[in-house]
Order: sequence, then C-alpha cells, then structure tokens
Amino acid sequence: MLLVVIVIFIGLLILGYLLFRSMLVVGGLRDEVAALQKQNKYLLERVEVLNLAERITHLGSWEIFVVSGQVKWSEELYKVYGFKNDDFLPDIHINEQVIAPEYREKVSKELKSAIDNKTSFAVEYQIIQPSGKRKYVLGQGFYIEGEDKLVGTIQDITELKEAVLKLKINESLLREAEMVSHSGSWEWMDGKEFILWSDEMYNIHGFLPHSVFVNFAFYKRLVHEDDLQLFMDNFYKAKKDKISFKINYRIVLPSGEIRHVLTTAEHKRIGLNDNYAYIGNTQDVTQLREAQVQLEEKVVELNRSNQDLEQFAYVASHDLQEPLRKIQAFGDRLKDKYGEQMNAEAQDYIGRMRGASERMRALIDDLLAFSKLTRGSKSYSKLKLGDVVRKTLSDLDFTIELKKAIVDIDFEEDEIEGVESQLVQLFQNLIGNSLKFTSQNEVPNISIFGTTKYGHELNIAEINKNQLYCVVKVKDNGIGFETEDALKIFDIFHRLHSRVDYEGTGIGLAICKRIADNHSGFIFAESKPGEGTAFVVILPKKQNK
Repeated sequence: MLLVVIVIFIGLLILGYLLFRSMLVVGGLRDEVAALQKQNKYLLERVEVLNLAERITHLGSWEIFVVSGQVKWSEELYKVYGFKNDDFLPDIHINEQVIAPEYREKVSKELKSAIDNKTSFAVEYQIIQPSGKRKYVLGQGFYIEGEDKLVGTIQDITELKEAVLKLKINESLLREAEMVSHSGSWEWMDGKEFILWSDEMYNIHGFLPHSVFVNFAFYKRLVHEDDLQLFMDNFYKAKKDKISFKINYRIVLPSGEIRHVLTTAEHKRIGLNDNYAYIGNTQDVTQLREAQVQLEEKVVELNRSNQDLEQFAYVASHDLQEPLRKIQAFGDRLKDKYGEQMNAEAQDYIGRMRGASERMRALIDDLLAFSKLTRGSKSYSKLKLGDVVRKTLSDLDFTIELKKAIVDIDFEEDEIEGVESQLVQLFQNLIGNSLKFTSQNEVPNISIFGTTKYGHELNIAEINKNQLYCVVKVKDNGIGFETEDALKIFDIFHRLHSRVDYEGTGIGLAICKRIADNHSGFIFAESKPGEGTAFVVILPKKQNK
C-alpha cells in the first residue's frame, strides 16, 4: 500500500514538473511570437518609409538573379519606367527594351563587368517610357556573390539633367555675350591669392584662356604706368572698406598695344560659411574712348563753325547791309531826280534793282533770324499761349484789316514754359502764311484753337508719353498744297510757289521748325490743294532742365 502511495506521489510530482515545463515553453513561445510581431511591425514600417523615400526621390529598386534571369522591380520603379500598374512580373527582355537603343550596349557592358568582377557599378543613360517619352536615369548597383544576383536602384534625374543643360546653355550665352561686348568677368575670394578669370578676361588682356596664373601682383604689371597710381589708390581704398568700386584705366598687352578698360566690382557673400569675394567685370572700352575723342574733336570743330557763323552774322548785319542801303538809297535818288528823263527801259532797270535789293534785305533779315535761333540762349519763362497769339494778332492787325480776314480764337488758358519772342515769331510766320496764301477773291478765314493733352494721346513716336503738351492748330481756307510736300515745306529755302505769285524767302517755316525744336516740341502740316492748310504746333508745358 505504501508502495502504491509512493508511486502515485512520484507520478504526481512528474506530472507537476511536466505541467510546469509546458507552462514555461508556452510562455517562451508567447514571448517569441510577441517579439516576432514587433519585429514584423518594425519591418513593415521601414518598408513603408522606404517606399515613401522612393516616391519622393523618384528612385526605384530592382533585383536580377543571374542564373534564372528573374527580375524584380519595386513599386516606384514601375512609375519611373512609365508603367501605370505593377500587376505583371518584369523579365530580362522588358528590362532591356525600356533602355533607349543607343544606350543598351553601354548598360549591358556595365552589368556584365559588375557580374564578372563581382563589383559595383554606376551609369547614366536614357529610357523610353511606353508613351514614347524619354527620361534621363542614374543606375547604380552591386553584385551579391552568395546569392548570385545584382541589386540596384534607378533614379529619375531628368529635371537635374535639364537644369544642367540650361546652365550650360546660359554659360555659353554668357561667353558669347562677353565676346560681343568685350566684357570679361572675374572673382577674387577673400584670403585667396589667385584671381579667377573668364575666357574673355584673358582675351581682353592679350592672353590665351588659362595660359597664365593671375594674382594681384601679376595684374599690376599689366596696368599702364601713368594710370597705376590712380588704379592702386582707388583699389586699396575700396578693398580696405569692402565697398564696390569703378575704375577707368589703360592696360598694356603683351604685344605692346595699349587698351582702355573700365572695371567695376562689388564685395559680396558667396557660397556657405561666410565666404566673401570681389565679383567684378572688366570691359574693353577702347572703341568707346576713341569715339569719345572723335566726338570731342567734332565739338571743337562745331564750336569753331559756330564762331564762323557768328562772324558771318556780324558781316551780314553790318558789312552786307551797308552797301545794300547805298544801292537802295542811290536807286531812290535816281528815280526821284532823273525818273522823268529816263526812258521806259531805264525805269524798268531801276525798278528791278530796287526789287532785288528789297528781296536781298528780306533774305538777310531772315537768315539773321534763323542763325540767332540756332545759337541763341534759351531763357524760358511762364507764358499763356492764348496771350502770345493775341499779341501776335495785334502786331498783324494792319494786314488783317487790309485783307478783311476773319480770325477766330479758342484757347484753354494753360501756362507753358517758353521763350516769348520766339513763340511770337512762330505764330507771326504761321498766321502770316495763312493771310498770304489765299485766293484773290476769297476772304481769309483763320481758326486758332489750343488744348492740353498727354503725350500718349498723340500719335507721335518720339514724344514723351507721360508729359503734358499744349496743342495749337492754325487752320485756314487758303490755296493749300499737296500732301507729299508736308515735310519739305519746313526745309530752309524750300518754296512751293514762284516769287512772282507769292513773295517770300522760303525761310519762314524753317524758322518755325527751329523754334519748335528749341522748345522740345513738334510741328507738322495737313493740307490738300484748294482745301486750306492746318498747322499743328505741339509744345511741352514744362521744359526739362
């Protein structure tokens, strides 16, 4: 009995032990399962992060098993290659077909070399998507010897390549622009000895591109000795205060040729880590300088010509008019004293002589008036054009009354800046023409009206669009002229009619044009034969000082 109890007891102990061991095993399995679940969750999260990273960077991954030829693509690689779904398994043929034909041999050699040498590889090439669109990609990978496979990535670098291409195009355009303008660029970083030059900088200074190392000591030797001190003073002052500078000076080329250059530079931050440099531009201005010298010579010549013109004006006003007065005076005496004794032919000669002398006096007076406008000073004052026109009509009242002319005036009473004597002369000539060039049996009818307009309201290409102008129109019912003569009539000495029909020197309208130019204004005419003429004068309200 005791033996049975002992056996039962031992059995219970063994059973308890087995139960305990089972509980330990189950607990361990439960912990392992939890750990595996946690690890699986982490791996899923990492896969999701990897997929997100691939989408962001347009980078797809792939695997190629060497023996079986099996190919695996990541989800993003389908998108890079332009496939709209990923529900098919790619193979070697599809993989090769995606590559642009002209790049297939290149890529194949890189893959073969990686397998044969069990190394990594990197290659840029183009792919053709099913839509026919081309893309630039960067393929990178390596060979895993134990698994006998290639693994790698394909990244879409189309935008980067296009940006690089645009940058190259811009650099090419910049080089061409520098060549055309004879303008080179340079950079001198703080703390560095050497100065970086563009190709055109070398050309300007007479060197082949990148044929010499450029530093400040070298460059000083290129500056003309007469300009070196000025160059150094300006440069050191700017460098000390880290400010921009602009220097005109001469350089001496290796051939001995002397060139004029203009250098401008600005001290600015470039790149990271507080790096600063002088960024500059040097332009060959030799031709500009030569043109400036020629212009200065022309100015001297023009001043000399003006002096000759003034001398001519003096001669015309004194030396020419004095004998002319004597011709007129003696002609009058001959007619008054001996007129009755002369035959008809002699009296005709005397009349012609007196008429010619009168025309010559009028011509001299008009030439003097024109020359004064050309070289006269411009002393502007505030005027009302309406008052100027009324004053002009007052001076012409005898002729107006003699011709029984009808004159209508309508003006906006706005002030302008002008030279009163010149403007009176302008309107005297215009109104005088309207009184002169009329049919014999027709009463002159003249309308003068003025208004104010902005430049953009007037159809004149050279006008200041934002400036206010006074527009005056002098319209008559005279004999008119052909449209093609509208510009010619402002040329000096140009006449549309013979001196027998209408007196005059052909200078009056040239004077009007000169006065308009003196006021930075415009004048033009509108006319048709038999329908009268309208002269339009456009004058700025304010003169540019």
